[in-house]
Amino acid sequence: MTDKVISSLPLSHERIDFENWSKEVTGNNILTCAPRSGDELVTLANWALANNYTVRAVGFKHNWSPLTIANGNNNERVILADLTRHLNKVTITKTGESGYFTAQTGVNMETLLTKLEKKDLGYYATPAPGDLTLGGVLAINGHGTCIPAAGEKITQGATFGTLSNSIMALTAVVWNSDKGAYELKTFQRNDPDIAPYLTSLGRTLILDVTMQAPANKKLRCESILDVHIDELFAPEPKEGLRTMSHYLDQCGRAEAIWFPFTEYPWLKTWTVTEKRPRNVKQVNSPFNYSFSDTVPVQISDLVKAIGNNYVEQAPLLGKTELELVKLGLEQTITSDIWGWSKNLLLYVRPDTLRVTANGYAIITRRDNAQRAIYDFISQYQKMVKAYRAEGAYPMNCAIEIRITGLDNPQDSVVAGAVAPALSAVRPVAAHPEWDVAIWIDNLTMPGTPEAIRFYQEMEKWVFTHYNDENATVRVEWSKGWGYGEERAWSSKEMLSEIIPASFPDWNETIAIFDKYDPHKIFTSPFMRELLVARNA
Repeated sequence: MTDKVISSLPLSHERIDFENWSKEVTGNNILTCAPRSGDELVTLANWALANNYTVRAVGFKHNWSPLTIANGNNNERVILADLTRHLNKVTITKTGESGYFTAQTGVNMETLLTKLEKKDLGYYATPAPGDLTLGGVLAINGHGTCIPAAGEKITQGATFGTLSNSIMALTAVVWNSDKGAYELKTFQRNDPDIAPYLTSLGRTLILDVTMQAPANKKLRCESILDVHIDELFAPEPKEGLRTMSHYLDQCGRAEAIWFPFTEYPWLKTWTVTEKRPRNVKQVNSPFNYSFSDTVPVQISDLVKAIGNNYVEQAPLLGKTELELVKLGLEQTITSDIWGWSKNLLLYVRPDTLRVTANGYAIITRRDNAQRAIYDFISQYQKMVKAYRAEGAYPMNCAIEIRITGLDNPQDSVVAGAVAPALSAVRPVAAHPEWDVAIWIDNLTMPGTPEAIRFYQEMEKWVFTHYNDENATVRVEWSKGWGYGEERAWSSKEMLSEIIPASFPDWNETIAIFDKYDPHKIFTSPFMRELLVARNA
């Protein structure tokens, strides 16, 4: 019977095996098609409804959380819509120095940014991988690291928030109750109903988006390896100290990658620099840290050892990773590089070390950011020491720290723009003074013993500590969160209470999703558990 139903699907189709980037989420033999147009997306949605299927958009699967499928799901009645093959067209319009574009959501970020660069447009903060679809990035409000440097003003078409905040309009597949069918509908940024779709978590099929884009800029990226953790993560900014706040004031764009059991992080800063400084290497393409693109034998051997329960090798792994970064920067002459924004912001290839990630966005005042980072680092060190005393080494990969602005709708060129309802960095109305978000990702190898217990303990501390008049915290949708006793995304308290409470109009947001997809064909089992109205 199932074969007969599938044969009625009026789109070409096949079956594929699903595997996410960290190889932790898999599914076999899942029905998949590649729509060629918006009309075919609509056809697919209406066929799915008539035949009791659900539809999920799929791109490059570079995601940790189970928004598409989860291990253990029954995928017999799932059809994946691969948007990368055909729905990847881009049209760009210049309006003075800035501009806008309309892009289908299957386009990958490297291609999109390359096309923008050719029109002298570009973003100043993006996710580091190039193998992400635009739709995937927007679904989880993908971001980079960028706040205003001291004295820096926002330029036309720019935002210091996530890429979701650049959306001007979007076209999605929605239910029309009068027609009794799904159809395409375009939402404008000042329509309140667009708010959930600006960070949709995959709870829809979006055909295309129109986004504002600022004039492109050239950046200088410096790798700094001589700032001790006690200085970089000091409790307060102080004259003469090279703290994170110091670098944010200096250039506005900084990322700290701190390998475990080391004392000197790999700090990268990006400074807007119109002309190439003397003795700085010019780069004309992205992915310039070739030493981090593949896993050298020194690292792979240690990873295998840790995977075979030689967890005490974690300190050696961290120190080896740092030494390889130092050597790699020297050999590739990439410790100080300059070029167009895309070429400095894209630096993670698909074949880099596959890790699992735990992530949160801490929202606070800029003048409290240094203290907020210090508090997290102190708690992390305290916990690592305690676990080590037990003979446990749950954390064997880096901590990554980035800082952005919030998704302020005032940054939009659309008058009356609304905020992305589910953005992790949506402004907090009760605290307009909170103006930055500290994104902290805590990485380790998949399956590391005691990692889930460590993450669970850290999560409880994070949501308790950053919950006062100085800060609040939200989960980073694409990463690990909601830790239960055995795995991520399983804590009933997080899913049913804490996460909904972190968004002021959760129930209204869910109502809009249900209005435009009352049959819930754009849902996964996990979404059905998370994206429901909660008691006030």
